Amino acid sequence: MNTQNQRLDAAKMARELNASNTLAIINDETKNSPIGDILKSADNEVGREKLIKTILNSDHPFWALGALRYLPNIGSHEADLKKKAGLVFLPSLDGANQANARGQEAELIDINTFKMYLACGIGYIANFTVYYFTPPFSNSWNKSTIWSGDKIPVCQSQTKAIGDFSMPDFPLKAGDVVMMTVGIGGGPDTPTEIWFRYKPEAKYTAQIDCHGTTLIADFSYSVVQG
Repeated sequence: MNTQNQRLDAAKMARELNASNTLAIINDETKNSPIGDILKSADNEVGREKLIKTILNSDHPFWALGALRYLPNIGSHEADLKKKAGLVFLPSLDGANQANARGQEAELIDINTFKMYLACGIGYIANFTVYYFTPPFSNSWNKSTIWSGDKIPVCQSQTKAIGDFSMPDFPLKAGDVVMMTVGIGGGPDTPTEIWFRYKPEAKYTAQIDCHGTTLIADFSYSVVQG
């Protein structure tokens, strides 16, 4: 979802909720408000039940994932939101960074696709590549020289099959440990330090949400179907 479509979708949701304060936040392009701020505003303005019902009836799973990530005490709505989002795994907010047991390959989640999302409100453009190694015979990363495409602006995403990053001299293999590394415009290439296991047949996407600034970036993640 690009910046304009995301803003239009958020505005549509706010109008359905009759949430004028939230709509004002969305329409203030100078702030480029992130999804968490939008959802928290709507939650306070119209109440949890009305907000969740509207999200579940919307056309985009984006808002369901956002509610799970940013709204506290979801309670009985959790199962329906996970189904709407196609969610396979979402770490706790306290453990969102580096939460999937780095270096413990037996516990890694199988994926075949990476999606990088640049959260609204951050201060950089970016693209991504992949680091990978084959356990247990190698524990040093191979950095792919292939990138996901041109650097994109905030509020947008890039999605690319992990197999597309394989290099002839160091072929990517099923079972390899993989990690997204974000190429930040005007800043360093920044490893996310969130590890997964590559399985071409997995049909799961690891979405890495990028936050922070050019020199101090941080990341959270989820795993969804497809």
